[in-house]
Amino acid sequence: MVPTRLALILVFAALSFCSPAQAQAPIKDGDILTGTLRVVNTRHDNGMKIVAYQIVSKPRAMPVNDDFCTAENGATTFHLFAITDAAREQLKARLGKQVSVKAVKLFCAQTAWHIGDVAVPEWKLLGEP
Repeated sequence: MVPTRLALILVFAALSFCSPAQAQAPIKDGDILTGTLRVVNTRHDNGMKIVAYQIVSKPRAMPVNDDFCTAENGATTFHLFAITDAAREQLKARLGKQVSVKAVKLFCAQTAWHIGDVAVPEWKLLGEP
């Protein structure tokens, strides 16, 4: 019994030296997204094929005033729109690797066309050669 009590005292003492967690600021247009780049092949509800490029990252806080997001659940998947051949080629070369993009525009996923938690229609790849 005494060793258990001593262990609890040591745990509480160690916790008292920890700094409190900082609240994460919600993500917004212009923020940097970093994570692993992957491609998701799926189909829309209407049967049309969708090839979506996503960054998978640690959870990011979302704005509380967005009707399609919940502040409690962090976003972890970010759908990078790749409309042009040039954008697709840029991303294909980096599949499976850590990437960073500046999310020029972003919003919470709203439809079955948005593959992930957040849609990123405008982005700029960072650290490009």
